[in-house]
Amino acid sequence: MGNIKNFNFNKIDLKLSNSDYWDFYLATDENVRYLKSVGGGNGAGSSSSLSSGDCFVVWYDFNNTLTYKNNNPSTGTLLSLVDWNGAVNTGYTMTTLGLTGIDNGLVTFQKDQSDTSNLALLSALTASTLVITSGDTRFTMNLVTGTTGNYVYPRRTLTGGTEGVYEELCGGFFQGFYKLDGTNYKVLPTRVNEAWSAEFWLRPRQECSFTGFTGTTLNEVYPDNKGIFFYMGTRAENKFWNQFYGNSTGCTSGCTQDSGCTGTVNTWCTTIKEDDISVLEENGFAIPLIPPQVKIEIITNPFLIYGRAQDNRGPTITGSVGTVLINTGQTMQQNSSTNCTCNLLSNDGLGTQTVCSYHGGGIAIKKTVEVVNNYQNPFLIYGRGAGFSSSGCTCTSCCGPNDGLGTETKCSFSGRSKPQTVVDYKKDIVDNALAFIITDDGKIGYRLLTVTGTCYTASTGQRLYESNVSIKEEYSLSGLVTFDEWSYITIRYTTNYLTDCELQTKPQRTGKLMFYINSKLKFTVDNFPEFIAKRLDEHYLKQVGVPFNFSLGGGSQGLIDSQTFDGLDMADRGLPIEQNFAGTFIGSMSQFKFNICDLPYENIKYNFDLDKNKYGIN
Repeated sequence: MGNIKNFNFNKIDLKLSNSDYWDFYLATDENVRYLKSVGGGNGAGSSSSLSSGDCFVVWYDFNNTLTYKNNNPSTGTLLSLVDWNGAVNTGYTMTTLGLTGIDNGLVTFQKDQSDTSNLALLSALTASTLVITSGDTRFTMNLVTGTTGNYVYPRRTLTGGTEGVYEELCGGFFQGFYKLDGTNYKVLPTRVNEAWSAEFWLRPRQECSFTGFTGTTLNEVYPDNKGIFFYMGTRAENKFWNQFYGNSTGCTSGCTQDSGCTGTVNTWCTTIKEDDISVLEENGFAIPLIPPQVKIEIITNPFLIYGRAQDNRGPTITGSVGTVLINTGQTMQQNSSTNCTCNLLSNDGLGTQTVCSYHGGGIAIKKTVEVVNNYQNPFLIYGRGAGFSSSGCTCTSCCGPNDGLGTETKCSFSGRSKPQTVVDYKKDIVDNALAFIITDDGKIGYRLLTVTGTCYTASTGQRLYESNVSIKEEYSLSGLVTFDEWSYITIRYTTNYLTDCELQTKPQRTGKLMFYINSKLKFTVDNFPEFIAKRLDEHYLKQVGVPFNFSLGGGSQGLIDSQTFDGLDMADRGLPIEQNFAGTFIGSMSQFKFNICDLPYENIKYNFDLDKNKYGIN
């Protein structure tokens, strides 16, 4: 053995069996890397077998008070005891947080029944600001709460025996984002070079261990989602995938609706609708909240400065300007240097400037997504259909052979398909929602939202392809996880190595997903697709804090607790993330660690041996 060490071999790997259930490593000197102890809390701190910063990037230890904001568990905010060396935080202020942050309790709101015009709701949606202090690169999570009052998220902090302080979850869970789209803020990578691993000290239960709370939990609504203890991906679909005009079933004393009803029928009603609100992009473009989505590009081609249309953008923002605009129709902008006035009207985004509107710099181009769903051959629009002069035919009832070919006439054809008025939220969530679950019969496994394709024949006879959201899940044998006892659970994913540069261009990889219980490999999944977090296909100001999300102790609400300007949009209920991931872990949680490089077996075994006595495991 001395010769091996002298020749600088770090270890020898000896494979004893082809079985997926055995790992064996022979090390020359038991060398492991230690994390410097983190002080505070009720104990002397802990150590890890991976060094902080390069690999070991998230650590919540509920027995250490530094895990909680202000050292206070009642805040419901978790602060990682370690951070990532590659994190970037130069300080950010996001004034559109309320548009999405109200849905999971990041922005607090409580309905006042006397506020029939919902001014408080409007303020929460449009006047809430996220301020991130420069330099703080810790991954932060917050306790999820609800704003509709329809669901509860119970949790409490307890002190046990040798395990010390821990979280007891009966429907509550934590959630946080590690990247902000449209900014440089990133405290965790969106893709790893070769491997990642997540470590948990859990004591699962089949039923809640405490009472005293009333209300409906997510597990009661979706019992098949019970047991989700970790979730990666976007926490919801694009909230602005459709236009919500508010409730149309009544009116209130605080405002009126076009239906002409009288009396107080519904307490959800505002005088300002979603289509009345825009957010101001940094180049001065007003971004509507309603679909279709808006993309902004900057072009500097001087030949496109002056052209075919009038200007519809304000000056580039240079000072402190509000980010919420209420559309009031046509406005005017005057350029004092040329003493001319330009109408701010809609345009095609190309060549929009005039001599009085152009202030220099790049030209911001506003583009909307348009989808044509009329596949009819344009040469067959008019054809064999009979005209309105034929017997029994009018401009409202055109006659013809109705064989699907050239049946239109000049009085029946209403034009080509218009741009869609909804955004396809499905492409945002496919391969962007991954949960890990412990079932009531002691199985452990995963649930991934992916996509399948179906071919079908359209009414026109054309063969079309339609993609559908589907769920892929796999589980171990039953009885592997013991209830009412502490367990050290490790999820480990490995794949082929890519450099940082290759990560920017190479396609999704496949690898091996492994589940360890008390340091023993219990379940493996081969050819598991690499998880690559992604943004929503929406303007960045309308998705603050939604993608690039982790959930600890649960999955995600989706839009089940979402609020819009007139309250609840029923079209947001029952979407895929809600249906498949609105569920939580029941039981105790003591520690969570996340690593962005491989955690081999000897490190898993070391971590288990380090803490097992603390959790009563001999």
